[in-house]
Amino acid sequence: MRRLLFITPGCVSLDRSWRCLRWVLAMTLLVLVLAPLSGCISKRSRYETPQIPVSGEFANPLRGDRAIWDPNPEEAALAFWWRLFDNEDLNQLVDRAIANDPDLRIASQRVMQALARASQAEGGRLPEVQAPARYELEAPDGGIGARARGDDMEVGETYQVGLRGDWRVDLWGELKSLAEAADYELWRAVFDYDERMRQLTSDVVRAYVDYLTLNDRMQVAVETEKVLDNMLNGMLERLESGDATVIDVDQQRTAVKSVQADMPAIALEQVRVKNRLVALLGGLPDSVSLPDYGLKSLDKPGVKPGVPAALLLQRPDVRAVEAGLLSADANIDVARARVMPPLDLTGEFGFGSEFLEEVFMPHTLFMRFVANLSATVFDAGRRKREIDYSRAVYEELLETYVRVIYGASIEVEGALSSIDQTQQRLDLQQEATNAAQRAWSNSQEAYLGGVLDYLTWLDTARTYHRNLDDFYRFNGDHYQGYVDLFSALGGGAPLREPLPGDGHRPRLDLASALASDLPPLTITYRWPPSDGWYRNKPPRKKRGFSMLGLVAKGDKETQAWLVSLSGIHAREGVEATWRDLQTRFPSQVNGHALLALNPIPTLPPEDEAATWYRLAVEPFSQKQQAEAWCLSLRRAQTRCSVDAYDAAAVIVGRFPWPDPSVPYPPAGDRRVPDQNTK
Repeated sequence: MRRLLFITPGCVSLDRSWRCLRWVLAMTLLVLVLAPLSGCISKRSRYETPQIPVSGEFANPLRGDRAIWDPNPEEAALAFWWRLFDNEDLNQLVDRAIANDPDLRIASQRVMQALARASQAEGGRLPEVQAPARYELEAPDGGIGARARGDDMEVGETYQVGLRGDWRVDLWGELKSLAEAADYELWRAVFDYDERMRQLTSDVVRAYVDYLTLNDRMQVAVETEKVLDNMLNGMLERLESGDATVIDVDQQRTAVKSVQADMPAIALEQVRVKNRLVALLGGLPDSVSLPDYGLKSLDKPGVKPGVPAALLLQRPDVRAVEAGLLSADANIDVARARVMPPLDLTGEFGFGSEFLEEVFMPHTLFMRFVANLSATVFDAGRRKREIDYSRAVYEELLETYVRVIYGASIEVEGALSSIDQTQQRLDLQQEATNAAQRAWSNSQEAYLGGVLDYLTWLDTARTYHRNLDDFYRFNGDHYQGYVDLFSALGGGAPLREPLPGDGHRPRLDLASALASDLPPLTITYRWPPSDGWYRNKPPRKKRGFSMLGLVAKGDKETQAWLVSLSGIHAREGVEATWRDLQTRFPSQVNGHALLALNPIPTLPPEDEAATWYRLAVEPFSQKQQAEAWCLSLRRAQTRCSVDAYDAAAVIVGRFPWPDPSVPYPPAGDRRVPDQNTK
């Protein structure tokens, strides 16, 4: 009986039972007083996402009968929309950007930061247990004032060891709300990563289209300069024979120099576009080589009206604000709970003595239990103002949510209009260019025949090449309209599940986005082997190494070194890295394999779609071999390090590189593979 009463404050013996009764009555009265308040302050069970009205269709549908939407999920192409342009160089640039973009890597690290905070918040709901070991020396023994005048100094020593547990009882739902808010912030970080992926893919394609447009314009300038220069040489010959005037020659020379003056401006713009692209690839200008062909190398995706406006609610920037909104809603409950008195429980037991040799003896055992319920009497309204602040943050994010959704709708409308209007302008410009070409060809024959004056011929030549330059500019604008459309629809980012928790959540009823009318893609593309991802985590044979790479006794043939690649990557980053290394270092990677190591899951409902991995390349039998291989990557601005194989590493994927001379996949099977295939 005495043991049962020990943990009750004040009830240390049966002789003080009246004190126990007083304590029980006080606690009962406190519960009765706080019970009505708990109904007002208790945590809400639902956090709602506000329903923002969006139109069922867009106001500017495309003309024509080509398809943009198909509910067949097997034909979905929105997540990999740049492949619809069917350009191998573009695919390789996007892979390289996904594998190396600094901002995307920064977003990955922010996901890891949010994951750590979410784990901390969840751990805060559990008791904290410590094992204190304490030594205390006090002089004079008994404390200040315990020593009389003339007495010797006596020193008191105390030794204490034990276990201590502290736990804040979540009476009002504060800790649960904190954990939920942290979980939503984790979702927000993942959506920010997806948003960076969306921006990255569109920025790469946009810069690539700009560069090819400039290639076309440079080609027009070169051809124009060649034609005019040949005409100038002919004019000089006619001047000597008296069939041309000095004025005609100077006019022709002016035309030649004018075109030549345009060429450095186009070249400078090419350098700027290339530098913009290089920044996205995470390298230096000399590490990127771009083609010299033009926009004819790109296919135009076939699209038609039918895009559901609800798709905008799946854009990662919209969903990031949605997650932040739910986090702010949970923080309101946190602020409301902090108005109420917290209940902290502390329990401790151990051994303590003034003599070290007596520690752990039965008579030195001690126990302590404290229940602390502390109500704030006066704080000048600070806690209530915290509620007001949390509500204001929520209202701000609500307005941000509305703004982002409507802004996304405006982007799509603008992109649809751009495709339509630039197509009309391009068609008209094509007719104008064709007419100008006929006029220039006819005027050239007439001028050489002497029936047309020089100025008229020069004007037709300038008109034709100016119209041709405009045609290529307008063609580039038309391609940019497709880029804007795919980006505005959230292209390049995965479609994730609705946010967890009760309450309304936006859902995407249609399973796919942006299917093409075109035949199956005929992209000569290298994909990781389909069985590279392990369905189950296979046990790996221990290779008997320490982290220093020392060979274990009797296991010399199993020594292995890894080249670890910097950063962490989501699944799409793993596959993009495999393809990027295959493209940039075909001879070095042959015979090696890319490993996906130590998975870091973030969002439980998403499984592997929201898991990040460390990457390494194997095998290397000698450290010097691995260092030389890593050095070749560093010279191309790909950061890496050499590490000994860690037998404790969890390997969930292994992607070997085939011989570069062997086409992969086979020429007869170039369909876009199912990205969910393991």
